[in-house]
Amino acid sequence: MQITEFFKHCSWKFSKENDLSDITWAMCMSSENFRNDFLHFFFPNIEIKEDIVIEREKTKDDSRPDFYIENGEDIFLIENKINDKKHHFDQYVKTFKIKPENLGYITNYEIDKKDLDYSIKTWEELYNKFSSDIKDENQKDELLLKGYLEYVKAVCGIIKINKVMKLDGIYSLFSLMEILKTLSQRKTKDFELTLWESNRCCAGGIENGITGIIFELKYSNDSNESNRCWGWIGIFYKEETPEICMGFKDNPSWGEYFINLIRKKKSDWKDTKHFKKPYFDSSILWFDMSEDLRNNFESSESVDKQKKILTEFMDKVLLYPFTLNPNNNP
Repeated sequence: MQITEFFKHCSWKFSKENDLSDITWAMCMSSENFRNDFLHFFFPNIEIKEDIVIEREKTKDDSRPDFYIENGEDIFLIENKINDKKHHFDQYVKTFKIKPENLGYITNYEIDKKDLDYSIKTWEELYNKFSSDIKDENQKDELLLKGYLEYVKAVCGIIKINKVMKLDGIYSLFSLMEILKTLSQRKTKDFELTLWESNRCCAGGIENGITGIIFELKYSNDSNESNRCWGWIGIFYKEETPEICMGFKDNPSWGEYFINLIRKKKSDWKDTKHFKKPYFDSSILWFDMSEDLRNNFESSESVDKQKKILTEFMDKVLLYPFTLNPNNNP
């Protein structure tokens, strides 16, 4: 659905603490139902007035809470934390002269609530509560809420494990990495690949739910030894439907050489038989395997056929600059 996809893409670009607060505020401004449910999540007994005011980061003295709520004569505050563990409980209560129970606090980690009178919640609690309230995804407000919850889930790293694990399937991940190692150290008439690192993310780090191979790429007919770069091929398995991708970091020490070969042709980028339309995310140019090719990969009855599909995907990406511009033939 377009709304869900919109929020999904927002999570890639707007993942900071303030971004989460801004989008939550925008939700409150866009949907009265969401606004009311959001406030009642923290303050069950609040009687919401028609002229209620919700402000972002209202500053008073040395305090600046994420949400300032003026409901008639009553003041409520809500503070959002993802990873930051610097708390301002007493400071906010004192500065804004509110009762402790009028301070809502929502975090991406557990806080010891012992001896605290504040309304302390977690983003996972909000996700669970609001998800259970969705009855009809086709209703306008609930469709908007579903998209927002996907955003919260991504930004806060909420993982919901609902599917029974099958340990015998884990061997497939090992098999995939071994095949990608082989495909990342070969020479064709057009290019030469050298295995660089394995079990890494695109920029060389390690992250749960992502693993792949970093390779060095050198085109055969380019005599300039400095014209080489490093790319990545691997799998994102954070979702139930994994994505096989290739990535090139837009950095002189990584994949800039490859990207520069196609950068001026960006208006011509499009879906192909082998991969979806390339896109940038976090300064990395991504090529996601096409849905048809992935389905063929998963339905293949032999390892040789799967290896052939991976080879085709990889080669089509590596030769993409010369498909866009035949004058650059390697």
